[in-house]
Amino acid sequence: MPRPYLAVLFDLDGTLTTVASLWRHLHESLEQWHGNADDYQERFLQGAIDYNTFCLLDARHWKGKRVGELKKIADAVELRPGVREIREFLRKRGLKVGVISTGLTLLAERVHRDLDLDFTIANRLVTRGGCFTGEVKVNVEHGRKEEAVELFCNQFGIPQDRVVGVGDSQGDVSMFRAVGFSVALNPLDEEVVRAANAVCRCTDVMDLVLHLPLGPPAPGEGAVH
Repeated sequence: MPRPYLAVLFDLDGTLTTVASLWRHLHESLEQWHGNADDYQERFLQGAIDYNTFCLLDARHWKGKRVGELKKIADAVELRPGVREIREFLRKRGLKVGVISTGLTLLAERVHRDLDLDFTIANRLVTRGGCFTGEVKVNVEHGRKEEAVELFCNQFGIPQDRVVGVGDSQGDVSMFRAVGFSVALNPLDEEVVRAANAVCRCTDVMDLVLHLPLGPPAPGEGAVH
């Protein structure tokens, strides 16, 4: 009997990391949040500006800053307990593992390397000559993560109904709707709970294993190549 699920796609900020939003974390670290970026977020949530404009207004605050300055902040962001262990568990089960994030490649690329992920997509701050230009390349739009799910599935030849999605916020609901099974990991509100097939509230991300519909391992399954 074929294994029902072949891949797990995770949200990044707040789900696999201790920081709920790298965008906000950068602003707060540089004392640019209150009276500036918090206003952009509120305007976006009220529908006064679209997502691309929201991201551009944010990115303009970092125009001219050295890449290393923001990278240092992103590099200090920690993974939640159990993240490395669940990555290894899923690897041994033969599943593809990826990240779909409306956060920034500034953090996502580091996590991709550290966890040896199969797929990672996030939004990219444009750089030139070692500095940020104030522009942003939006690869994952808020509320449209299903497009990234489709991209992943096309790349690996995996049907969307054989993918598990894991996230914590309203921005992950579109991913939940695009996959075969979804888990709200430490959900931030009831909308996320309602949209998910299962809910996991935990400190150690390895507890998520109890909620994943993976079934027993097949004979010989789990070899790491």
